[in-house]
Amino acid sequence: MQLFSFWVLTVLTAVLSAGQQTLVNFINTTWTDLNDPATLHCPEPCSGVETWEKSGRKVAKCGVKEESEFSCERRLDQSSLTVPQVNYTTRGFYHTICDRKVICFQNLQPNSHSSSVEVPAGGPLILDLLTFHPVTLTFSRTDGGSVTPVQMCTVDGRSMLCNAGYKDRVSVCRNSMVLRDVVSADSGVYTVREVNSGAALIRTVSVTVKHVQQSWMWKDEYQQGLKTGALGFGTGGLVLGVILGFFAVPRGLYLMDRCFQRLKRRDSSHMDQTEDVEKSVPLT
Repeated sequence: MQLFSFWVLTVLTAVLSAGQQTLVNFINTTWTDLNDPATLHCPEPCSGVETWEKSGRKVAKCGVKEESEFSCERRLDQSSLTVPQVNYTTRGFYHTICDRKVICFQNLQPNSHSSSVEVPAGGPLILDLLTFHPVTLTFSRTDGGSVTPVQMCTVDGRSMLCNAGYKDRVSVCRNSMVLRDVVSADSGVYTVREVNSGAALIRTVSVTVKHVQQSWMWKDEYQQGLKTGALGFGTGGLVLGVILGFFAVPRGLYLMDRCFQRLKRRDSSHMDQTEDVEKSVPLT
C-alpha cells in the first residue's frame, strides 16, 4: 500500500510540475479561438443539485438563473456549461459537482493566435501580450533562408527583463510590448510563450518592416506628378507667350499705328480749316 501511494504521489508530482500543458493530455480539452464562446459538456447523470466550478469557485448552477456570465443547462441526463468568452482569464480546468461529488473534469484552452502586420521603418511595433501571466518574447529573423531565434525579453506584469540588444528599445504599456524605432532587421516572427504552464504558446506575429521609400512611394509619385504638371503648364505658358509675341503684338502695334495716323490726319484737317477761316476776308 505504501509502495502504491508512493507511485501515485510521484506521478502526480511529475504531472503538476510539468504544468497545465501536460494535463491537457490526460483531461478532455476543448480548444476555442480567442474571444469566442465555448460550451463544455458533462455526460455523467446527476439526480441532485449540479454545479460547475473553476479553481474552487462556483461559476454556474444548473437550472437556476443567476447573475453570472456563465450559464448551465441540463438535458437528457447530461449538463453543459456555456462560457461567453474564452480568454486567458476564463481558460483552465472546470469540474462538475453533483451532490458534493465531482463527476466530470473539463479543460478549456484558447487556440494560439497567429497574425501578420506591416510596420513603417522608424515607427513602433506594438504587440499585445494577450495575458497578464509571465511570458517570454522570442524573435526569429529570416536571413538568407536560415531562422535564428533570439530571446528578447521576459515580461511579468509591469516588470521587464530584456537582453542588451533590446533593453533600450523595448517597453511595456498596458500589457503590450512596444519596440521602438524598428528597422529592416526587425522583420521576422515574434513569439509569445508563457513562462509557466508548460510554456504554452500564446501568439505568433509575422512582422514586415516597410522601408521609408516603400512607405512614401505614393508621395514621391504624387510630388513628381505635380512637378511634371507644373513644368507642362509653364512650358505651355511660354509657348503661348511666344505665339502672342509673334502674332498678337505686331497686330496690336499695327492697329495702334493706324489709330495714330487717323488722329494725325484729323488734326491736320482741322488745322487747315482753321487757317482758312482766319485768312478769309468777310464780304461786306
